[in-house]
Amino acid sequence: MKMIKLLMNRLQVLGLCALLIAPAAHAQMSALHDTELAGVWGQAMVSISNSSLNGLDFSRFTLNADLSLSANFSKLRLGEYTHAPRNGSGADIDLNLLQFGRSDLGSAQRTVALSNPFFELVYRNVGDANSREIIGMRLGFEGVSGAFGLSAKAISGSLAISDGAGLTLDSRSDPLGGKRWDGSTCGASACPFTLAQIGTLQAGDSSGASRDLFLSVLKQAVQFPAAVAGMPAPDLAQAGLWMNWRDKLTATNLGGLVPPNLPPTMPTGLVKPGGG
Repeated sequence: MKMIKLLMNRLQVLGLCALLIAPAAHAQMSALHDTELAGVWGQAMVSISNSSLNGLDFSRFTLNADLSLSANFSKLRLGEYTHAPRNGSGADIDLNLLQFGRSDLGSAQRTVALSNPFFELVYRNVGDANSREIIGMRLGFEGVSGAFGLSAKAISGSLAISDGAGLTLDSRSDPLGGKRWDGSTCGASACPFTLAQIGTLQAGDSSGASRDLFLSVLKQAVQFPAAVAGMPAPDLAQAGLWMNWRDKLTATNLGGLVPPNLPPTMPTGLVKPGGG
């Protein structure tokens, strides 16, 4: 044991001497040629942008990432307060079930693809500390593709849902502007089906992802800028909880039946990490 300790001490001394007598290392920056630069690509993980519109200021935090999500949410009620013009069930967003993905059509449909999620704050009077305040925020995605299961009672928002055969359920036809709307208040010609009839939704199509999904929480109505370049500005978001979703959104089942979204079955003989 003493011999081992002596050997280790000598090795440490030799290593220290080598560091002391080694010539100093120098690094010098050099320019890259255009052909070398063409092979270099980089992007910030998080980007921050500021903008102004109609007297309000916006700060957006975007996560530059592509995500895949499989999840089930049940009994989802958001924005519970009394709204005299149409109180409905008493909530701005009232969903029995919301599923990201479905498990009955193969692995490709098990998850929903989400690109560039963002969080955006809305301010008033940013330049005046005495009257500056936060009006609200929104959470959204620059791209959404995949299958959703949906059982909805009412949604406050701007929605346009195609049936894939030329008919569209559009909240713009609602006399009360889409607040706590169930799709049944604008007549059969303008509302060919209701939210309750929808069992599944498909976001995106062969031309690309749906690009305008967001959920906002506001103390007053706000006109948000478009989330994606080239897209039109969304409809005016109302106070309370508000959902915007109009781009490339199709109801693929109008029988009200929500498909299963179960976890994959593990092959026989495999055990989860930890022995569970």
